[in-house]
Amino acid sequence: MSKIRAATDSSDFESAPDFSIALPQPDYPFDIEANKTGQFVEMLVQVHGTWEILANLGDVPDSATHYLIKAGAKLRAAIATDPKLTQLDWADLVVEPRPARKSDRTSITLAFAGIAETGTIAMVSSARSPVTLNFLPEINIVVLLESRLVATMEQFWPMMKVIKAQPRAINFITGPSKTADIEQTIVYGAHGPRHFHVIIVKNQGSRYFKV
Repeated sequence: MSKIRAATDSSDFESAPDFSIALPQPDYPFDIEANKTGQFVEMLVQVHGTWEILANLGDVPDSATHYLIKAGAKLRAAIATDPKLTQLDWADLVVEPRPARKSDRTSITLAFAGIAETGTIAMVSSARSPVTLNFLPEINIVVLLESRLVATMEQFWPMMKVIKAQPRAINFITGPSKTADIEQTIVYGAHGPRHFHVIIVKNQGSRYFKV
């Protein structure tokens, strides 16, 4: 390597390009920005996700409990270790702040952002947001602060500039896991949650999380 380095004339290489480019501005037949929440919910339903809108973050435990009762699931969940979740009063729902295990049926996570254009949830991995919570349990309940909802994918990427440590993974999740590889029959839960439920909380939190 030292011989190659010595024989290489660095002047032969162009300087790194400037990546400070203007973001594209897609032209849509309707104004997503004017009704981001409505667009997000509409697209989420199309991919067989479910949703609920709450006024306050403190209402999340009751909402999650009622959802699990309706689904016939045990009132137990692995949750993200973010204080926005761990400091809530979970009452009858037993929660364990930790990464998910194969034996967990339910996980509760906090979305980094939501993308209204496609009804997509963006999850950024960190110590507070282990990737296993997104994929191992059969039921994934995602808490999305409405203030973290953007209109398009192009608006999502600038949000990453405020993250101090580069994440190991960014996962974009659009509805429950499904496949039609076998005889064109749709099967849910193929490589992730069978049930994907988004709880949208209005007017909560700052514009950016600490990650």
